[in-house]
Amino acid sequence: MKINGVELQDLDIYDIEVAEKYEQAMNTLTGLDEKVKNLNGVESIRAICTLIFDVFNTMFGEGTDKKIFGNKVNLITCIKALEEFQIQMNDQKKEIEKLFNKYSPNRAARRSKK
Repeated sequence: MKINGVELQDLDIYDIEVAEKYEQAMNTLTGLDEKVKNLNGVESIRAICTLIFDVFNTMFGEGTDKKIFGNKVNLITCIKALEEFQIQMNDQKKEIEKLFNKYSPNRAARRSKK
């Protein structure tokens, strides 16, 4: 998996341990707008980036934020990296949907045959 040009280990969203970490990591971002609404610009950038750093450290291990971002705290870079991560995880989800759809009968097609 490549994030912000940095090669990281591939994750399998359907491995239970990875799925639990992923759910935990994404839950830290819930209500982000509420968490930063009373902060000034600099404070909100730091808070948002810190939460995103925590997502990567939760998923890939402590220190991953430094591998991906170095010592920079840049809001655009953080958001783009999180987006890259989300896209790659969502691509895995699409794969499993294709498998389920392959074995799930289409109700409308069955009904039209009656």
